[in-house]
Amino acid sequence: MANTDKRDRMMPPEMKFGTIRWLRINLFSSVFNSIVTISVVLFLLWIVPAVFSWMFFDAVGFNGDEALCRSAKGACWPFMREKARLILFGTYPYEEQWRAALASLIVIGLVATLMFKRLTVKLMILLWVVGGALFVGLMLGSIVGLSAVQTVQWNGLPVFLLLAVFSLAAAFPLGVILALARHQNQHLLIRSLATGYIELIRGVPLLTVLFMGLFILPMIMPQGFYIEPLFAILVALLMFHAAYLAEDIRGGLQILSRGQFEAADSLGLNYRYKMLLIILPQALKKALPAIFNTLIGAYKDTSLVVIVGIHDMLSTAKMAYSDPGWQRYGLEAYFFVGIWYFVSCWCLSAYGRRLEKVELN
Repeated sequence: MANTDKRDRMMPPEMKFGTIRWLRINLFSSVFNSIVTISVVLFLLWIVPAVFSWMFFDAVGFNGDEALCRSAKGACWPFMREKARLILFGTYPYEEQWRAALASLIVIGLVATLMFKRLTVKLMILLWVVGGALFVGLMLGSIVGLSAVQTVQWNGLPVFLLLAVFSLAAAFPLGVILALARHQNQHLLIRSLATGYIELIRGVPLLTVLFMGLFILPMIMPQGFYIEPLFAILVALLMFHAAYLAEDIRGGLQILSRGQFEAADSLGLNYRYKMLLIILPQALKKALPAIFNTLIGAYKDTSLVVIVGIHDMLSTAKMAYSDPGWQRYGLEAYFFVGIWYFVSCWCLSAYGRRLEKVELN
């Protein structure tokens, strides 16, 4: 107890600032900072009341109707009451939309499993394989007792989650393999092939890869083998994201000092165990910021599939306000989609920051 009291007496006193001093240090420390602070405050005083008025004070509530919306100055939330299911599930059969909702929840649950550290890699792979099979089974109707639904009727949230989540989940291990193949691989042919693939994919726009997946991939399939356009686009996204993830992971490998590789060699480990147990864990930790930046960008870029005829939530949102009775309310539709993107990207970013802190500690 005495030692504790002595240590407390030796600690420097905490610095306490009043409100005025805190404002002076953090917001008004110079003329430029003062101008920036005042400008930001004025902008917020202008934009925040306008947004709140549109969303709440001048808006028509969910229980209203389209007639009230015509004279309102704010948002028309009855539009969301009428069109929410169309935005989420598009042209998927109305009476079967519970399957699309359940399939979407399965994918969201699979993403949530990544936050459980106690799950082993083998169990994680098993969960994703079973979850993916359930997703496809529910959506297609291949499970006993469910009516069949063609992939051309898959729209909205389930399609977006299928393309975004599963393409990134499959692209990560492929990216690791490509990074290892390009980084200090003694086999010239393997290193050259990995380098050529990465540079080729990174040197063309995503739309080019999507069109290649939609038109060229079915042509190179064996005769008699047919691949659905939706799954062809999934493969194209997987190949595209893998190249960018490979470069992020290779950056983590290059940051490691040469001593880490030499220390692994001194333990007498073969290449496989050296990479799995020593090199890759450290490289992935250092590459986490770049990896999550790529993941968030790839997640949002999935919306480009609408250009090749795949209907994600942006496309179904346009379907919703194309109804002649609701054509004035496109802002509400895109606001709903924007909230989904913002919340999901914020959660992914927050998880990335949390993971970085855990790994650094």
